[in-house]
Amino acid sequence: MSVNFNRAITKNCTTRKEYKIKRIKWEYPPYWDEGLYLYPRWRRGYKNPNKYVFKGQMRMWRTWKHNRKTQWKNL
Repeated sequence: MSVNFNRAITKNCTTRKEYKIKRIKWEYPPYWDEGLYLYPRWRRGYKNPNKYVFKGQMRMWRTWKHNRKTQWKNL
């Protein structure tokens, strides 16, 4: 574990899962270009979600949804 990991960051953690998430975010910060294209977008003044997916993942989901509704129907 990193020596610089601050106890103040984890003082509100109640489970190991929360602690692990904060520790990983601390030790492995995201690259500068990682997460630029996330869906849904963060909007100021709105209730923003906690979960984000990349644009490519959203595109794959939309394609799957479209194919499920139109192409691959058995009549």
